Amino acid sequence: MRKLVFLWLAAVVGSLGVAACDGPTDTPVAAGEILALQADLVQFGMVSFLTASGIREGRVEADTAYAYNDSAKVIIRGMHIVFFNEDGSERASVTADGGELEESTDRMLAQGNVVLIVHADGRKIESSELNYDPNRDRIWSDSATVQTLANGDVTRGTAFESDMEFKNVRIANPRGAIGNIIF
Repeated sequence: MRKLVFLWLAAVVGSLGVAACDGPTDTPVAAGEILALQADLVQFGMVSFLTASGIREGRVEADTAYAYNDSAKVIIRGMHIVFFNEDGSERASVTADGGELEESTDRMLAQGNVVLIVHADGRKIESSELNYDPNRDRIWSDSATVQTLANGDVTRGTAFESDMEFKNVRIANPRGAIGNIIF
């Protein structure tokens, strides 16, 4: 009788084990386009901090980041950046489709539907690309730029450059209006 119970129990356990092997696996598999990137590290929900002389100047968030062992650049998709004042308050924010972050220097390039919002005065600057260099305290674009002030005045230009305080904003070849001045 014991032998019969043991054989029955072994048959049940064995059939459960075989059935478990036939089922679908829950292991995630990366999409083909991600595998084709051949990145050494793919990070989802990335957060990184930008510093200058050891002081935190910004926070970079991205939907996805791709890092390569042979490069200091990180390729970013779905980018959101916040720049901080010395007191820790938010100075400006940038959103973009993607870009690059140079890890060794914290230089950044935002690309695709770039929108920069200056929190102090509500100014919005839009361009197809935006560069940031913390060591030179400079933010700029060499592409067509549209600046919209909080009062609705719009200025268009072929490029722009600013310090990180946004006190010296220069738009190249301006067209449009700022206050009572029409370009």
